[in-house]
Amino acid sequence: MPSQTLVKQVDRWIDAHKKDLVDLTCRLVNIDTTVPPGLNYPRISQVLASELKDLGVTPTVSLIPEASMRLKVSPEVGLKGPRPNTYATLKGEGEGPWVLLNGHVDVVPADPSGWSHDPFEPVVKNGKVYGRGAADVKGSNACEIFSMKALVETGAKFRGRITPTFTTDEEVGGYSGVNYLVDKHVITKDVDYCLSTDSGIEALHVASLGDAEYLITVHGRAAHSGRGWTGVNAIEFGASLIEDLKKLGEEISKRRSRINAEPGWGIKKMKPGLYVNTAKGGLKGNIIPDTFEILVDRRFIPEESEAQVRREIARVVKEFAAKHREVKVSMKMLLGYDPMLTSPNHPLVRTVRRVARKVLGRDTPSCGSQGSTDMAAVSALGIPIAVLGATRQDSNIHGIDEHVRINDLVSVTKILAHTFLELL
Repeated sequence: MPSQTLVKQVDRWIDAHKKDLVDLTCRLVNIDTTVPPGLNYPRISQVLASELKDLGVTPTVSLIPEASMRLKVSPEVGLKGPRPNTYATLKGEGEGPWVLLNGHVDVVPADPSGWSHDPFEPVVKNGKVYGRGAADVKGSNACEIFSMKALVETGAKFRGRITPTFTTDEEVGGYSGVNYLVDKHVITKDVDYCLSTDSGIEALHVASLGDAEYLITVHGRAAHSGRGWTGVNAIEFGASLIEDLKKLGEEISKRRSRINAEPGWGIKKMKPGLYVNTAKGGLKGNIIPDTFEILVDRRFIPEESEAQVRREIARVVKEFAAKHREVKVSMKMLLGYDPMLTSPNHPLVRTVRRVARKVLGRDTPSCGSQGSTDMAAVSALGIPIAVLGATRQDSNIHGIDEHVRINDLVSVTKILAHTFLELL
């Protein structure tokens, strides 16, 4: 157990560097890493590598070969440019556990209309940092950096090693981030503990939903609208397929996991779902459409598998095609995450909850996230994962005027640093 004198020394250092923590958050937000396409990853990688060098370690910037991208990533996802993942290892004074840290560098798109300011020009006001990615998760990335700086700058002694990783394409279910580092054996089953900051400060996530997106295309036959009966309207047939998928979604939504759901969303246990989230078809008002594309987003609980959910959707598609032989139907998986699950009673979970209670003065209940994360690739190696970051329900992640509270940045930095001291 770390001495209270050391813990207080670390806390004082973090408090004294709050302005620097905010500054790094703003510098990260200022880099537009919207995905798709993800064109500015090299810029943010340079900033993070420079910060890691300040720890006295040598960072690695690993570029994914284009051949791997072509093999592993569907072109429909729309990724462009190099995909650098940035990582390093901070070693202690002797043998001990291996702690993996992870945060992703990509953000979802931001339409400037409706925002109070440019989404990529961060604004600090009222104790908050505003900007796309401030909460999800660039503020938490800054927390990871400063939690390690606190140990280095205070001369805190520890055993083992800490490996921070800053990865790409989490928001699009991408192979090119964590999954690639697993395949490259940067992340291996020898990792003892994983801490991810892709979450909030109000609860501790030990599970997440799996996510699979399927592109279903209805193929009809184009014709002039004046002779519409000579064509096969893919949109009209596709509308019927959407109704069939909606019925499946209603059935799926009644299922529940054994894992508690995150508080505040009106459900007690994790809940799966099936949603038709995009529908595209038609070229012009006087042409019978020959194709209609439906994107199905299937979120599944840890008790389900991707193979199972694919079979369910494929069954509906097959039954639809059998009833409507005028059209042909194809189905393709675009992206996917498996569910993540760590036992709520795992020592890592108990440690992070205990530390968080000391820092925050309240409990952070362990629960499952209704989101999905690339941490599933780490969980699949048998590595326990605890996910806690600086977002809140009112941070409006993925929405207008996304923001993170500065006090939460400080708290998360302390929680990470204390956890290192407890584990190492």
